[in-house]
Amino acid sequence: MNDIFRQIAKVSGTTEKVVKEEMRFAIREAMKSSEPKAMTFWKTVAPDGKEPPIEKVIAMIALNVNHRMYN
Repeated sequence: MNDIFRQIAKVSGTTEKVVKEEMRFAIREAMKSSEPKAMTFWKTVAPDGKEPPIEKVIAMIALNVNHRMYN
């Protein structure tokens, strides 16, 4: 996963730290959504309501995309 953050940082002309900070910010903002599907997603990813690790969010998004592609 760190290779991915490194690649994103390189392409974006920034650092891994900044990439992770931006992703954490995006996760925090997305967790505030009142859209029903988003709320369901976040209850699955973070049932305790705490901000989940970036890697867990990415894994869950990938699983959802994979599920939609093949079902």
